[in-house]
Amino acid sequence: MTLPREDLKNFQARVAERLRVAREQGVTASWLAVAVQGLNYLFPLSQANEVLPPATIIPVPYAKTWFLGAINSRGRIYGVVDLADYLALEGHQVLSVLPRAHPLSEYSLVGLNDALSLNCVLMVSKVFGLRNTEHFSASSQPAQSAPVFFGDLYQDETGVSWQELDLRNLSRSTNFLSISV
Repeated sequence: MTLPREDLKNFQARVAERLRVAREQGVTASWLAVAVQGLNYLFPLSQANEVLPPATIIPVPYAKTWFLGAINSRGRIYGVVDLADYLALEGHQVLSVLPRAHPLSEYSLVGLNDALSLNCVLMVSKVFGLRNTEHFSASSQPAQSAPVFFGDLYQDETGVSWQELDLRNLSRSTNFLSISV
């Protein structure tokens, strides 16, 4: 189901407001839940900033395929990372990069927290909203071969898996910081 553009903007505004309130009132939710090419991920709230509105991406020459370019949002310049492509190149065994079925405007852009000192947004397929530990029935540590930025793997009550991504470790990864070909 595809939301009309106005509904998507309203949803993004509601998620952004909930993120702001959660930070101000003491975090009751621990993660922002997103999907990337059909797989579920959890971004720690202390490391994610906000869901930005769709913007025109300006390509950057001589950049790796997963670095889509830059956007200007509210007067700030952000680098745009296609998280699906990046995870596939990092050897994430479960992820197979699928051709984009929708235009870029139908994807969501999640910003990294300013405390990470990196003006970057991650392009994700869908934003589900906030989650806390009560949403999950089990957790396990990442496999030894998992990327350094993988946190615990969680399962919700329906058996669906959610991989936590440590955005701090991701943003400090040499591969992530090396965008030129």
